[in-house]
Amino acid sequence: MIWFFWTRLESMLFSKIQLGRIDDQDPTMQEIKKLISYDKSGGWAVLSRGAAVVVNGHGTKVTPTLLEYDLWKEYIATKGFDRSFKDHYNMLHGTENPCCRFEFLSMAGTGRIPDSMKCPECLRAMEKYITFCCCHDENPSAAAFY
Repeated sequence: MIWFFWTRLESMLFSKIQLGRIDDQDPTMQEIKKLISYDKSGGWAVLSRGAAVVVNGHGTKVTPTLLEYDLWKEYIATKGFDRSFKDHYNMLHGTENPCCRFEFLSMAGTGRIPDSMKCPECLRAMEKYITFCCCHDENPSAAAFY
């Protein structure tokens, strides 16, 4: 079911791109873009209270926030868990930002690859690259004969 989760997120992004409605001010699309960019670079976590996203973060910041619980637990009584978690996460997040990347298959076709995108983390214009990728899915002994 994990593949369905990622496929659905990418489908939502592609739908907005094709309709020409990739709105950098839409909070839901920003959260979707963050998750998609985290997929390629390791762990991630989403902390929410009901439908409200508290933190949608890269694993390199969420894990230390949890490990440093003793540093921020005293604020839970006054601020609540979610606000205390978010404040500490934001303090750590400001120290280093992992890159955000999106990969679009060249076979995706016209209209599915945007001309430009803004970073979901910092809202700056993202650089556009052409990427070659090998996922090592083939049988290594068969690949040696090509």
